[in-house]
Amino acid sequence: MIHRILTLLDETPAGRLALEYGVTLARQAGAELHLVGVVALPSVPGEIDELRELEEDGRAALAPVVRAAREYAEGRGQPVTTEVLVGPPAEAVIRAIPARGIDLIVVGQSGHDLSADGRHIARGAPCPVFVAREAVVARYEGPPDHRTEHWHVRRDRRERIEGPGRMMRVFVGENDHVAGRPVYELIVQRLRAIDIAGATVYRGILGYGAAGRLHRSRLFSHDRPMIVTAVDTAAAVDLAIETVQDLVASGLIVCSDVEIVKYSRRQPVEAGPGPLERTT
Repeated sequence: MIHRILTLLDETPAGRLALEYGVTLARQAGAELHLVGVVALPSVPGEIDELRELEEDGRAALAPVVRAAREYAEGRGQPVTTEVLVGPPAEAVIRAIPARGIDLIVVGQSGHDLSADGRHIARGAPCPVFVAREAVVARYEGPPDHRTEHWHVRRDRRERIEGPGRMMRVFVGENDHVAGRPVYELIVQRLRAIDIAGATVYRGILGYGAAGRLHRSRLFSHDRPMIVTAVDTAAAVDLAIETVQDLVASGLIVCSDVEIVKYSRRQPVEAGPGPLERTT
């Protein structure tokens, strides 16, 4: 059960993502939200007057960020508490967790890589860490012994995609299973979790793979060839390949460059996180 969520604030796009998802998670879990900004001071001791000046400047810079974050949260019906910590960011946050009774930390990620502070928090925090990304939050990151739950929150912002893209095709057998579930179904589930624009499964009539065994489409056959096709931007498809390749113990993954002529929603959804799905 989540009672108190800490969201790490800053002026970057990652900080704005963390705030947006932190508010949504708190509202849906009925949890308290604690907004935290950090005045980053060097870990190497310096002159007291110099450190005091750095702290004052940092607090002044964070004040409008914290104020805007509070207004954003309260405008969406989520009461918050706020705090400004001082010190190396990751260390300051990790030290604050036990004293504030934090059950979950929300940090933001803009681009492909989590920041160095985010990685340190994920590795050292004594509670789960939720990483907010632009398209979708796909998984918990942190030590295995804290991996208790996964959260999936869809943002669904992309209403149109046009221009250069990439197509991925995954060839597996209909009878290929992992943990009792069809591999093609698990692939589609993972693609959806990372917000790939779309995926389609095709059933083949006849084919063979690396083993040279023919896969036929027959009335009582349960080992027909299956093809999962997905199209998105090059960066998104690269992530998709990384995400699903462990499922393909026997099969083939290929990709090719394509031109996306049109990708649009019939009824565009409102920007912002969607319903929270929790799976154990």
